[in-house]
Amino acid sequence: MQRILAGYCARHGLPLICDESSGQAGFIQLEDGTRRFFRGSHFDLNPLGAAEIADDKAYTLGFLKRDGYSVPDSLLIHAFDVLAGLRVQKPEIAEHMHSAEDALQFAENTGYPVFVKPNSGQEGEDVVRLDARANLERALTDLLMRHSSLLVQKAIPGSDLRILVLDGEVLLALHRQPVHVTGDGERSVEELAFSITGINFRDPRVEPELTRQGLGPASIPEEGQTVELLPNKNLSAGAIAHDVTDQISDDLKATAIAICKALGHRYAGIDLISETPEQTGGSYAVLEVNAAPGLNRYAAQGETELQQVIEVYERVFDALTGHNSQ
Repeated sequence: MQRILAGYCARHGLPLICDESSGQAGFIQLEDGTRRFFRGSHFDLNPLGAAEIADDKAYTLGFLKRDGYSVPDSLLIHAFDVLAGLRVQKPEIAEHMHSAEDALQFAENTGYPVFVKPNSGQEGEDVVRLDARANLERALTDLLMRHSSLLVQKAIPGSDLRILVLDGEVLLALHRQPVHVTGDGERSVEELAFSITGINFRDPRVEPELTRQGLGPASIPEEGQTVELLPNKNLSAGAIAHDVTDQISDDLKATAIAICKALGHRYAGIDLISETPEQTGGSYAVLEVNAAPGLNRYAAQGETELQQVIEVYERVFDALTGHNSQ
């Protein structure tokens, strides 16, 4: 992204000041002296409050549900030490908060599988899918030692989509496929996984995913057999995405645009699940909203994808600086 930004600023004669140590943060200085700051893929486009809400998955889904948008059944739970402290300091708040035990009951009521994810976090870190109570108990014990709050969600079947919206327009819609390998009848799952950029085969989530499919690291999948390695479909974890901007319905695009507006964002990535994304009026469920969607992994898939990412960022930079490249 930084190289694209540098080229953009050079063409428009705009000074670009970057942090010398990493180049990952800095600002663009406009003609009138105004500075537009950025850090990674975070730009001076969305209001701070709106961006903070998007960083909290439970708040995001709560506000969207209030507005009538479809979201998965979810439960926010907190670590024992968080609850213990609040019971002393703010018992009236603690009374309405949930624990790991509540998560187990939630899963029994909604049915398995369920996803568990940090309530704040990006790039799919520590997202797990659980199919049974014993597995959920172990996951909660582990994750609540490292995260103060977790979101437990009922799994929703369908296509995993990220829809990028800027100022009321869909710039790009991606269908994200799970991190997977395809068997050749000769190599083991572990050997096949070595070819995937960004995947850490020692990730503790890999073994449960293989077990769910009746496999292990040394298993040799049949030729053409698809083996999923991770429960999440984040590109940063090695997943692959395909452009479906022209395939999804105008209805679904309008929904993504409305969600972006409802949360006060000019620019965001709307993550949702839809069983029939090409059909008008099809069902969907919003998973989360990303106020700073990263595109580096998608750009690395090939020249076509890189050109799409450049076009997206050109539009974002236009909005940031007030220029018009079209």
